[in-house]
Amino acid sequence: MRTVCLLVLAAVLGCTSSVAHVVTPTVDGDFAATIPDPATWTALAARAGNDVMARVEVVKVLLDHDGEELYFLQSRRWEIHFDFAERFLSRPGAPVRDHYRFNEREYHEKDRRFVLGSVTHYLDQDVWTFDLFASDNLGIADTAAVFGKVARAAFFGPKLRYRPIPTDQVAHLANVRAAMPVVTSEELFAGVRYEPLEMGEAYGYLKIIPVGKPVPVDVHPYDIIVLGTQPLEIPPVAAVVTDELQAPLGHIAVLAHSRDTPNMALRGASADPAFLALDGKPVHLTVGTAEYKLELATPDQLAAAAAKRRAAAPKLALDTRDVGLPTLADIEPDDVAKFGAKTTQLARVAHLGGIQTPRAFGLPFHAYAAFLAANHLDARVDALLEDPRLRTDAGRLRAALESLRTQILAAPVPAAILDPLLARIHAQLGGSVHVRLRSSTNSEDLAGFSGAGLYYSAKVDPASRDSVEAGLRQVWASVWSWDAFAERDWYGIDHARVAMAILVQESIDDDVVNGVAITGNPYYQGRPAVYVNAQARGGSVTGAAGDEVPEQLLYYTYATGRGIERISASSRSPGTPLLSDLEARQFADQLEKIHLEFTDAEVGTARAVDVEFLIRGDRQLVIVQARPYQIHWTEDRIRKD
Repeated sequence: MRTVCLLVLAAVLGCTSSVAHVVTPTVDGDFAATIPDPATWTALAARAGNDVMARVEVVKVLLDHDGEELYFLQSRRWEIHFDFAERFLSRPGAPVRDHYRFNEREYHEKDRRFVLGSVTHYLDQDVWTFDLFASDNLGIADTAAVFGKVARAAFFGPKLRYRPIPTDQVAHLANVRAAMPVVTSEELFAGVRYEPLEMGEAYGYLKIIPVGKPVPVDVHPYDIIVLGTQPLEIPPVAAVVTDELQAPLGHIAVLAHSRDTPNMALRGASADPAFLALDGKPVHLTVGTAEYKLELATPDQLAAAAAKRRAAAPKLALDTRDVGLPTLADIEPDDVAKFGAKTTQLARVAHLGGIQTPRAFGLPFHAYAAFLAANHLDARVDALLEDPRLRTDAGRLRAALESLRTQILAAPVPAAILDPLLARIHAQLGGSVHVRLRSSTNSEDLAGFSGAGLYYSAKVDPASRDSVEAGLRQVWASVWSWDAFAERDWYGIDHARVAMAILVQESIDDDVVNGVAITGNPYYQGRPAVYVNAQARGGSVTGAAGDEVPEQLLYYTYATGRGIERISASSRSPGTPLLSDLEARQFADQLEKIHLEFTDAEVGTARAVDVEFLIRGDRQLVIVQARPYQIHWTEDRIRKD
């Protein structure tokens, strides 16, 4: 074969490369020049666990303009185009040696030697696509020429579609469609059936909760729940399966991530015969990046798994001294024991400069402790926690917690707390139509324990004393909600040390977009990126209803080139991006700055930051929350060097 001869000749002339071996259905090798049949595809394809969609197979493609040779790489072995090119295509006068220079040239320069792409087979839809990397600036005509070569070389050529990812091509989609058959990322995402959100395995009793039914009160940490309808919150369970796609950074997903609870979406799972046959029985569920598995288990396996699951309780910092009502500018990171993580972490963002945060100040733990003491509620809390009967009777415990909350909601706020607060609101947040009193306990937004959605916030009228007082009581009472108590109990948190500080901020009521971002790429360690979910006004990323799909994008932050991969469009804004390309780039710059302030990285895991944001009607982006987030890459999502 001509390709092999060329490679042998290169080796004879002193090239450092060794000979590449041709893949056939019966012989393992490094590449194939064509894919004439499904067997050859199977010999080449990697079952990608690091793709943004599950259940896909991928073959890397390289076109060498020196001789116009096409290479379909054995992609389980040659995951990176550069590694293949350096090993086999380097030659005297045209070496392939430097990875940085290779990426600079082969993705961005007109005189590039190679075109680097991928062919992907979406198994559930039986769709075949050819695509380029997000930062590739190959022209549309040149892309179409390569697409034609790939299509003619493969048995699936008549079905092949081009998936436009590079920013400039997405911006000129009509021209791309005129040049070749196209399928967009949004169209592909619409056909997703299986969505893995938190990988892992769990043992538990399968409990199916049909469509339209709420989560029952008798859900236990040893249950694997199948949700026909998504609630806003879930108690501690062994694993979660939803009928509808989830917002990947919504409260359910974040709670499952924080608890290390396997979590997946499977369209129609609650009515799936395979699930119905195991309802109420002990099962073993495995959530993988590409597939899931559900099988019968034994009670002994459940007991053994439960003994390993209990999380280590975080240590709670608590300082109830009266330290005033400082603004974000005057709150330091080590003030967390006085103001809670939410307040101090937003203050860290505000200190960075060049990043917009709300006007805000902190109401410390002192106010909560003084309120309880003034109304003798601290003794009521102690009595509840010291009653051994309540720890063995869930019904009585629920009733006791509700009674305590009722007392908190009815108790007066001392003037010594309320008067200075109202004065500070007037001085610091004057002109605000509404003010938000946001929970900032010492048992949320912590590394390893997010407490997402457990505690309440209140929107109040700053001109009304009664409104502010009622809002304070509502936030303070949420410390003792059943959901918050159950979550803390599962982690072994000392309830007696839990306290509520409050982040007092202007209410941003003119927002048109809300969203959450992660300062890392959860899909693949080897592709540096930030991951953004956004939703239009009227919807919510964090508390999204089922099948309310957010706009999802990865903004790649390679030193050799940046680019956007748009994964899905907002179900509330089809066809119109919520973040423009320019806004995404500017936001990525801010996220990188926040990341450097908060984190460092480790092999196999990454300390990242979970950032909540709003975009106002004037397109001003405002950061409203930042908290630690740990990315755990599975084996197939770790870069193999």
